[in-house]
Amino acid sequence: MNRKLLYKKIIAVSLTLMLVFALGGCGQSNSRYQSYVKSMINANYLGVTNEYVKLTGSDSEEVEAVYLQNVTRLANNLSAYYGLDISRDPELGPAMVDLAKKIYSKTKFDVGKTYKDNNINYVDVTIYPINILNQTNQDVYEYIEKFNQAVDKGNYNNYTKEEYEYEFASGIIGILAGAVDEIDYADPQVVKVRIITSDDTYYVGSDDIKNIDMVIIATDVESASLTDASPSDAD
Repeated sequence: MNRKLLYKKIIAVSLTLMLVFALGGCGQSNSRYQSYVKSMINANYLGVTNEYVKLTGSDSEEVEAVYLQNVTRLANNLSAYYGLDISRDPELGPAMVDLAKKIYSKTKFDVGKTYKDNNINYVDVTIYPINILNQTNQDVYEYIEKFNQAVDKGNYNNYTKEEYEYEFASGIIGILAGAVDEIDYADPQVVKVRIITSDDTYYVGSDDIKNIDMVIIATDVESASLTDASPSDAD
């Protein structure tokens, strides 16, 4: 019933999310491009949708639905990241979604002024990657080691699979939740975002949206300073 230390699995699982809700807006103002990109990031990660709706004329409920979808995807990816089986748990599933909201609420970025390169409009987005995976890595490894020791002592012999999974997952979620209020950030990264214009509309392409998303959360996880122990998963 021992749990694996999941370092190899962690760096193999990507946390990138598909953010494809980038509608065009009317007008051709350089400052408007800057505001548009800022409002798009705020809507996707912070759930602050008013400015995006105003600039693009989008339906507010649809924009909010996309934010909730992104949060849910992050929750699912975090569950996969740590090997947690909680999708059908009535308590831990929603708890992971709430945790994902709190993590995204720490999104930190700056949007530069619009500039031209080969007659194409760009804005540079400086992102400070949320470093919660490295921030909690050591604590997670120590928790897994202690959990495995408890398994070896027979502490969970009378647990059902659901109870066992709940016990393990609640500890991981607790570690992550405890780190959110004092979040760490990795070194800033700059994403060059192209403003695609067509007639009286403009938008950001899906590739640039993915590039932003890929650095919102730092996924380059450093090895924890524990001896590798990888017995088989729970039956």
